[in-house]
Amino acid sequence: MMPALGNSEAPVPPPAYHRAQARLGPALHIDALTLVKTLHLLTLCCLAVRLAHHRCPPPLPAGPGGAPRTYREESLLLIALLRTLWRLSYQDMRDWLRDWPELALACGLPLDKDGHPRIPCPSQQWKRGHCAGAPLPEALFILTVLTALRRRLISARDLIIDSVPILAWRRADPNAAFGHAPAQHPRLLLRGYRVHTLICRGSGLPLFFLLSPANVHDAPFAQPLLAWAVHLYRINPRIIRLDAAYWGLRLITWIHGVLGAVAVIPWNEGIS
Repeated sequence: MMPALGNSEAPVPPPAYHRAQARLGPALHIDALTLVKTLHLLTLCCLAVRLAHHRCPPPLPAGPGGAPRTYREESLLLIALLRTLWRLSYQDMRDWLRDWPELALACGLPLDKDGHPRIPCPSQQWKRGHCAGAPLPEALFILTVLTALRRRLISARDLIIDSVPILAWRRADPNAAFGHAPAQHPRLLLRGYRVHTLICRGSGLPLFFLLSPANVHDAPFAQPLLAWAVHLYRINPRIIRLDAAYWGLRLITWIHGVLGAVAVIPWNEGIS
């Protein structure tokens, strides 16, 4: 039983919370306000915005006329993060922030003339996220990994490189392609992309990822994944685990000679 909504300290469940819990089970064991305040997520999002704008300058501001922007980039980035963690739609996220003013204030949303937080509508969330593009969430991901490394949540000594297919977001997606599906999937081919991920074996958390159409081979992505991770995070991996799709003498030589690590590729004896 959730606490009464009149208590400002009580967590407020998002819309469709009980329905989602019945279907998916509890995903997070912490309420959103505690998560935002404990991990200082608004400050982290501010740093991500500064990093993204430093590496990829934003578009030039619009000319005179029109309404000024009400919501800051870091607030919208934090709202997008919470929406993803709790698997909410744009409308559900808006309703949640409206029902929980304390969470809206923790996200850095401004106040209206009556002293209530101003909540971005679903179209505003989508349009601003579309205009910001990929640099903002990518910068947030890198800063999150750096924080996890400094807090020793990730050791990055024993790494795994693997890839998984994901379906295209739209049927008319021009960049998607047909590729082989996993062995357990009922269909042989899936139209979409492949996510090539570098994972810490000890924690199970990702360090870096690259995205490609589903028909691209895995092998060319192993060295860029490792090179980017070493450059960004200053890590010294000792073991690199790969499957047979990444086999290549040049890659193995680079792992041993440049990284000073050991490449581990399991061999399936049933295949001759």
